[in-house]
Amino acid sequence: MPVYAFLIFYRVRPLSDADKKKATVEWDQFKKKLSKDIAIVGEYAHIWGTTYNGMIVVESRDLTAFHDFWHRFREQTRWYVPETRTYIAQKEEEHSHD
Repeated sequence: MPVYAFLIFYRVRPLSDADKKKATVEWDQFKKKLSKDIAIVGEYAHIWGTTYNGMIVVESRDLTAFHDFWHRFREQTRWYVPETRTYIAQKEEEHSHD
């Protein structure tokens, strides 16, 4: 079964200290409620060479699980993340050499 990686680039609007704290608390709560079919394998705070503030790498074997994740992610973050761009990759499957 293939593994899909989703590279989600995001731009955060300028936030007050109170909003930064609120966003951090909400994000931590969001991650605790992830489906077992979704794994956040990397969170990156700076992306040089782009206009984005950061990137999240998500992996899943189930495209439906990612679709559900995506909608919940946008509902949760829309108030401080006005723009995202997502790229999808498929990992090469390893073959046994019997």
